[in-house]
This record gives sequence, structure tokens and C-alpha cells, in this order.
Amino acid sequence: MTTTTKKKARRPQIGPMERARRQANYIRLLAFLVAAMMLMAGIKLELYPELYMLGVAGLLAYPLAAQGVLFMGEKQDRPQKPVHQLLMQMDAMIIGLVCALLHFALVPSLVLLIIVHANAVSSGGLKPWLLNVLMTAIGAGLMGMLLGFPVLPVEDAPVLLTVISLLGLGIYVGASSAFAHLQARYLKQAQELVRRQQQQAVDMSRKLAKYLPPQIWGSIFSGKRDAKLETRRKRLTVFFSDIKGFSAISEELPLATLTKMLNTYLSEMTRIALRHGGTIDKFIGDAVMVFFGDPKSQGAQEDAYRCVLMGIEMQEQMKLLRQRWKREGIDHKLEIRIGINTGYVTVGNFGTDSRMDYTILGTDVNLASRLESACRPGGVLISEATRELVQDRIQCRSMGDIQVKGFNRPIPVFEAMGAKKDTGSRNRYISAQTEGFGIHMDMERIRDLDRKKILRALARSATDLKQEKLVTMNFETEGFSLHVDSGNLKKRQREKIIDMMGRAAKKVQTQVQA
Repeated sequence: MTTTTKKKARRPQIGPMERARRQANYIRLLAFLVAAMMLMAGIKLELYPELYMLGVAGLLAYPLAAQGVLFMGEKQDRPQKPVHQLLMQMDAMIIGLVCALLHFALVPSLVLLIIVHANAVSSGGLKPWLLNVLMTAIGAGLMGMLLGFPVLPVEDAPVLLTVISLLGLGIYVGASSAFAHLQARYLKQAQELVRRQQQQAVDMSRKLAKYLPPQIWGSIFSGKRDAKLETRRKRLTVFFSDIKGFSAISEELPLATLTKMLNTYLSEMTRIALRHGGTIDKFIGDAVMVFFGDPKSQGAQEDAYRCVLMGIEMQEQMKLLRQRWKREGIDHKLEIRIGINTGYVTVGNFGTDSRMDYTILGTDVNLASRLESACRPGGVLISEATRELVQDRIQCRSMGDIQVKGFNRPIPVFEAMGAKKDTGSRNRYISAQTEGFGIHMDMERIRDLDRKKILRALARSATDLKQEKLVTMNFETEGFSLHVDSGNLKKRQREKIIDMMGRAAKKVQTQVQA
């Protein structure tokens, strides 16, 4: 035996526009009920002939007919606004007719005019109101001509008719205020709904942004770029890097340690890439792929320079990370290899309409990958095409020719040693590491607000070392890292380390403004 459970059908949700239309119909019905009450009261008081009962019937039937017109228009998918405007003008004309039927009694006529014109102003504004005035005059004029323009003097108007008119006005004003309050509440609810949806869209866009290069995300959301399958040929500088022996390291480290280390590494490399304006293509495990020149380009020469400078900074940042990881108990000497090449590639959206990937393809992309594989750990290997673009600003050393897979000819390669502006005393980097001591400085990344903290850390460590006190110092901030463990220092190294910290402090004092 089976039983069926009937679920109670949910009532369909009514939207704000539907609520507004319903309330407009209720207001219309109320207005014509007030007019019918006045006319009926006048008939009962024998001010008007009983023939005017036809007018009462018309006043009661008109709102229903108007509702039917709206319903039919909605069913036929016709625009509702013109229909509402037409009915509003019909309302004004009929009220003009009623004023004539009331023999232009002052208070009842004023009440009806207030009702119909207040509704016109609140619903449409100045222009519809002026048209309403015209339609009211036409209605009053037509019916007045038919009846001979009868006028009921103020002194002859019964008090009861005046009271009923004012009572009807009060009821109408009260009902209109209630409807206005409901409209305000519905509007507030709609605004809250829109606000929540906008917040959800912002939250979702922020989450999606983590899966896209910031440049692409920004251009898509600003409307400058469309998410469609399209590609183009363009001259780009392509960057590849990976950690030497990462597969072997990943088998030795605990999963939590490995995950934290890799996320730290990728976060630092990403920050450097974005600061230099690179477009991060993808992460493949420990490998990073970045390119310069799309969607925004500073010109082929500047793009190549920024890319090489980025690679040099990444190698320097690895020295700081190695110091940090050593303090955390990771003794592996983690080093990265970097390969950079400049050439014409195909860039754009590849895939299908439902799933696409913004990336680059071409022989010059493959060459950058091959250069990374051929690079010595800790180096930045660049192609001849890239060297020609950066040689005026980057110190390059020829590494001869290499034979790489997929290329029939030998490939001349060069190692990027550093920016020419950073030579000698102007060198932005200071880095040294030995047992019990490590220091790394990037003068362009040290912030003014950290200047005093760095000087205090260097002064305190140097003073304690001079006095042969036990020193344990682990201090790190943006662009600066210092590690001192005097228990592991050899005596003959102390003077050199004290001297190095003194030179580092002097460099911070002179090159970092307070």
C-alpha cells in the first residue's frame, strides 16, 4: 500500500512592479468609491435626479473595467506604462464629468480634484499632471454643456454632503499614506536585496580573481576585454622558473611543512611578479610561468627589462626565504632556476565557449622553458633576443651556446648578473649567510616606517657581540632579514660580522629616508 503526500503549493512571489500596479488599482477603486458616495448622498438628499444613479453605477464599474484592460495588456505582453498613463487621463476626464454631475458643488468638487491630481503628480510628475488638468477640464466642460452648467451655491450645499466629502478625502489620504508606506518598505526590501546581490557579486568576483591574472580580471570587469575565444600574435618576454630537486624534497618533508613552504614561495614570487607588472600565466607545482607585454605593454625593451629585473629580485628573495626556512628547521638548500626569452608568440583565450584559458603558445615559449632547464641553480639565464633589449641596463655574461631539445641550431645564452644601476656602493642588495648568522637586505623594499626598528636590531646585535654576550636574534620585515645565534658563531667570524652589520646600518641610514 502506497501513500502520497500532497505538498501545499507555494504562492508565487509578487515582485515590486506587480505590487505597485495592484496598489495603483486599489487607489483608483478607492477614489471612485468616494466619488460614488458623494453622488449617491446627493441623490438621497434630493439634490440630484435619480437618473444620476447611472453615474453611480458607472463609477463603480469603471475601476473593474480598468483592471480588465490592464490584465489583457499584461496577458498580451504589451508595455504597461502607456496603458497606465492612458488610464490616468481617463480617470481625470471621468472625475471632470462627476464634478459636473455634482453641479460643481465647491467642497465635493475640490475633494475630487485633490484626489485625482495628487495621484497624477505622485505617479507621473509635472507633465502628466498638466495633461490631467486638461482632461479634467474637458470632462467637466462636456458634461456641463450637456446639463446646461448647473451650479450648486455653497450656501445651498447640505452639511451632510460636505461631511461625506471630507470624510471620503480623509479615508483616501489615509489609504494613500498607508500605500506609500508599503511602497517605501517594498523599496527598502528591494534595495536590501540588490545590496546583498551586489555584495555576493563582489565576493564572487574576488574569489574568481584569484584564478585569473589581475590584469585580465580588471580588463574583463571594466568591459575593456570580452571573455571570448580570440588570439593574436604579439612580441612578449616569457619567464619560467622552478625549484631544483623539488620532487625529491617533497618526498622527504612532512605534508604540512611542504604545503606551507610552497605557498610561502609562490606568494613571494607572485608579489614580486605583480610589482614588476608581469602577467602570471600559471603555477605548475613549484614551477612559475609569467609573461610581459600583454594585456598591457610598456614596449618590448621595457617589458624585457622588467622581466629580467623581476628574475634577479626573485633570486635575491630566495636568499631571504632560505634564511627563514632554515630557522624553521628546513635544512635543504632550496634554489631556483630561471629562464627568460623574448619573441613573437600567440596570446589569447584558448579552449571552448564553456571553458577557456588565457595563455601563450609558440616556439619562443618553449625556448624560455628550455633555458630554465639549462640554467644553473641560483642563476637567471636569458636568450640573445632578450639580452639585446636589456644590455644597456643589465649586466650580462656570455655562457656560450647550448643545444636544446626542439631546436636544430645551437642557442647562444647569457646570464643576467644584475642591474647596472645597482653596481658598487649603490647595490640595492646585501646578503650573507654562515653558520649562526644570516643577513639579507633589499634597499628598494625597506620601508621608512621600519627604518628605526632595523637600526635598533643591528645596533643591539653588534653591541652584544662586541661584549661577547649571548645573542639570539631573529628579525624580519619587508626587504630585511637578520638572524644571529652567537652560540654557533666562530670567534674569528665575529669581527667580520660586526663590521658587516655596521656597514648595513650605515647603508640603511643613508639610503632609507626617515
